[in-house]
Amino acid sequence: MTDGPDAPIPVYVLTGFLGSGKTTLLAKFLARPEFADTAVLINEFGEVGLDHLIAREVSEDVVLLDSGCLCCSAGDDLASTLLELYHLRHHADAPAFNRVVIETSGLADPGPVLTLVMTDRRLNTIFEAGPVLTVIDAINGAENITRFPEAEHQLGLADTVVISKTDLVPPDLVTMLEQQIRTINAQAVLIDSETTHDPFRFSNEPRALLDAPVSHGHDEHLHHDHSGDIGSFVVQIEDDVDWPRFVTWLELLLSARGKSILRVKGLLAVRGDHRPLVLQAVQTMVYPPQFLPRWPVDVRASQIVFIARDLTAAAIETSLRKHVLA
Repeated sequence: MTDGPDAPIPVYVLTGFLGSGKTTLLAKFLARPEFADTAVLINEFGEVGLDHLIAREVSEDVVLLDSGCLCCSAGDDLASTLLELYHLRHHADAPAFNRVVIETSGLADPGPVLTLVMTDRRLNTIFEAGPVLTVIDAINGAENITRFPEAEHQLGLADTVVISKTDLVPPDLVTMLEQQIRTINAQAVLIDSETTHDPFRFSNEPRALLDAPVSHGHDEHLHHDHSGDIGSFVVQIEDDVDWPRFVTWLELLLSARGKSILRVKGLLAVRGDHRPLVLQAVQTMVYPPQFLPRWPVDVRASQIVFIARDLTAAAIETSLRKHVLA
């Protein structure tokens, strides 16, 4: 995201399984002055509501919280709700906001929200898809991952995983939960809701991708293979990539295996440009590419993260060699 009056407004997606503590976490941070520039869309109030933060109504469906944040319940048309919030940004009685947080329901798939912001032409000149924050509680999280595909799916899409209720369980159980999360999404940042001051600060994609350590070697990959479960792996390409050829391959891959692939994200070295290209895709949709100004020091190699079910790094590498790198 670039600075300036016309900079796109990041849309963060806050998700997590039923009872994980999403709304509690949200209320905690909205009560702080530095979050007064936040607009919130929420479609369920969960076990702890935000009623104690409500100050007054701004419009029929939007309220102003004591913290200065705008809050509303997202209807069926999420795009219209986002546009309404944007127009209220210029209303004399409504405060300006520089970020949007969408809290999904406990059983929701956050993928369609990302896809909407990425692809809706009404939105993507105003907003940009920000990171996904998934909340998982230390008490029931391990069991929820095992029993409910929705919980595992939400973790697979996460850029940051916030572990809640860590003060209510022994530290060794928290460590075991962290290890379980890593088998699903090894690239996500893990933070403790009891100790962090700003979970959004840890989710600065694509900057996090730029600053992440990059290994060397042709077609290397770090991976976590699981039969029938969600897993993640990293594919690295040493040579510069022909972008039109690569994006054609990726679109065909997502079209054929979109239900298996949750997310694709990474940095690409493309022919004809010295800058890293940020690659993002959610299920079947590829986000319009953007360039970052620089590479990490002494690194210029494509690194692509796949989070998928029933798909291996070896299969992706074979397909890449055949259709892109040949």
